This record gives sequence, C-alpha cells and structure tokens, in this order.
Amino acid sequence: MLLYNTNYDIASNLNTFFNQINLPLSKPHYKMFPHILLGLISSESVVTSDIAKNINHLNIQDESIQRKIRRLFNSKKFNPYELYHTIITYVIDNYKVKHSDNRVHITFDHMFCSDNFTVLSFNLRIGKQSIPLWFRCFKGKSDPYAFSSSLIIEGINYVHNLFKDKNYNLIFLADRFFPSCAVLSHIASLNHTYVIRTRYEHKIRVFDSKEGHYVWKYIKDIKPHKYSSIIFNDVEYTYRYKILTNIVIGKENYNKDGIEEHWVIVTNGDPKRAIKDYTYRFGAIEFNFKNLKSNGFYLETTKTKNLEAFTSLYLIPV
Repeated sequence: MLLYNTNYDIASNLNTFFNQINLPLSKPHYKMFPHILLGLISSESVVTSDIAKNINHLNIQDESIQRKIRRLFNSKKFNPYELYHTIITYVIDNYKVKHSDNRVHITFDHMFCSDNFTVLSFNLRIGKQSIPLWFRCFKGKSDPYAFSSSLIIEGINYVHNLFKDKNYNLIFLADRFFPSCAVLSHIASLNHTYVIRTRYEHKIRVFDSKEGHYVWKYIKDIKPHKYSSIIFNDVEYTYRYKILTNIVIGKENYNKDGIEEHWVIVTNGDPKRAIKDYTYRFGAIEFNFKNLKSNGFYLETTKTKNLEAFTSLYLIPV
C-alpha cells in the first residue's frame, strides 16, 4: 500500500472513510486521528514519542505532535467506545459467513496490561485470527465490575444486537473463570450456544449405578476416561441453581508437572462438538493478545496511568 501511496494519501483516504461512516469525532480530531493511526501502525508502539516520530509527513515538530496526541487521547469529547461502535457496526453489516452451517465463534476473556489495567473483550474468530467486537477497560487488576456477570451480560447483549439481523448460530467460548449460571442462562435465553470450560469444584446430578439413584457429585470426583470423553446429557449443573445442561468431561490429561488437568465443558449445544469448539478459542485469543502486547503494539510499554488515555490507546490497535 505504501509503495503507491504516501502517508498523507492514506490518511486522506481514511479521513474520507471516517466521514462516510459518520465517525463521532470533532473537526480537529478528524484531521489528526488518521495520521495518529498510521503513526501507531508504522511505529508498532503506543508510546506517544514513537508515534510522533512516524508522523513526519506533517512537517510539525515532534513535541507539537506529541501534545496533539495527548490532547486527543485525554479529550472528554473523544469517546473510544462510541467511536469503535461506529466502526465495528459497519464491519459486521458487511460481514458474511462462508460456511453453510452459519456457525460463528465468539470468544470472551480478560487481558491484563501489567498491573495497571484490565480489559474485558469479546472477539469474533475469523480463521486462526480474531477481531474485537466489544471491549471495556478498567484501572488495576481487581476492579470487581470488570469480572461481574452483569458486565459480561452487557457484552453478550451487545454482540447479540450486532448480529440480530443475520441468521447466524453464535457460539460463545470462554475459560473456566466465566461459567456463571446467570451468564449461561442468558446466552441460552437469546437462542445462542455456550461452550464454556467449568471448574472441578462444581457439582452435577448424575445417576449412580451402584446406589441405583441420582446423586449430586463433585466434578472432581468423576474420573476421566483415558482415551475418550464422558458426556452427560441434560443434567442438573450446580447444586444451588440446578441448570439443565450438557456436561463433557474430556479425556485424561496431565500438565508438565504431572497434575491432572482434563477439560470439563458445559454446553447447551451438541456435546459431541464441544471439545472441538472450545479449541477454537485458543488461536483467536492468542492472536489478539500477541498483537496488542508482545508481537505487535507493545501495549504494556505505555507509561500512562490514566484510564481514559489507556482506553484510547487500546482502541487504535484493535
């Protein structure tokens, strides 16, 4: 692209595109935002001084550019969430699934930027990659709202509304920190599928052939098979909430320390596909995190302690 267009040409075209989709930016921000975006891509960094060095086509001193960048990122009129909503809505409106079964995998997870920030993001898996659909940033690593079921449900609702006019089967994938019964029930109520890893300390109600009746058992007390998965269809999950769902206990597996770490998946979909579906989560999550951290924009190098500025910095690479 750069072989045939100057940075200024590319920035002008981006500006035209942003105008076409009515990106919510003030006039001064419209002028600077495409250049900052290109500077960030060229520098592969979110450090203000690095970005400024790669906007030399504007013929403005680095210090002046840095001030403009800081003003943009700290402006109350610059709303990263509203801005990204405009962009991703346009993307999904033009997105089409190529597979006949219309299966769309959505991963959601937390990312930590050192000890300074936490990000909850929902991502659309595309091949071995992913693109963010929705995200929320929080200061520190222990903000309880960042991990709350209400926030996760907010993200689920947002994704649901993004795809509501498309006849797709949304499959939500998540790790064992997310199997809240409220989250599972909400996904099912929207007629979507959840495939979420759960923890061993939960109970399920299963038929005990030795005792001749149904009993509540800790998942940790159900020994996995060596070569195949164990499937429980339509069992009650958790002693407190008794959600009717499917449970898949993966085959025996040991980590590098010799500790048993088989997967236990809770799903309201086809339990025979649950393990395969869950594996789709890894590539998508790793791709997204690497791009933002160690293999792309080195988000952890930012020195900002300001949540609004960090949210703006997070927005641009995604």
